[in-house]
Amino acid sequence: MKRRPSPTRERLEALTATCRRAGISVTPQRLAVYEALCGSFDHPSPEVLHARLRASMPTLSLATVYKTLHLLAELGVAKEVSVAGDNSRRFDANVDRHHHLVCEECHAVVDLYDATLDEVAIPKRLPGFEPRSVHVQIVGLCAACGGSARR
Repeated sequence: MKRRPSPTRERLEALTATCRRAGISVTPQRLAVYEALCGSFDHPSPEVLHARLRASMPTLSLATVYKTLHLLAELGVAKEVSVAGDNSRRFDANVDRHHHLVCEECHAVVDLYDATLDEVAIPKRLPGFEPRSVHVQIVGLCAACGGSARR
């Protein structure tokens, strides 16, 4: 019986094909960064991903992680997430339409799927600005920081 490939394996194969079509080298470092990002649900910063990967790839540089994350975003297999109140760059391998819950205390970011929020229309007339998408962030306190205790 043939085993079904894991979603991460399928995503790595898709990344490999995308890179090859674009004439981009498929390196072990790029695959490792993408695999780590796919397995992360906390929307990590490049520094966090670098720290997670250093145990298995001690020669991996922070610059390589940054460059790889930006390449992944350019290829459309990841995206940068701007988090209100947090100056660090964060990345997400979930490129499906979704929104975020952001804890203003610990800066945790959690994916939120909500059909009502998906209906928020892109404003048509914004002088001097070309909107491309709408992304909703709901900012508050997570349960660990006391959000549920105040209800």
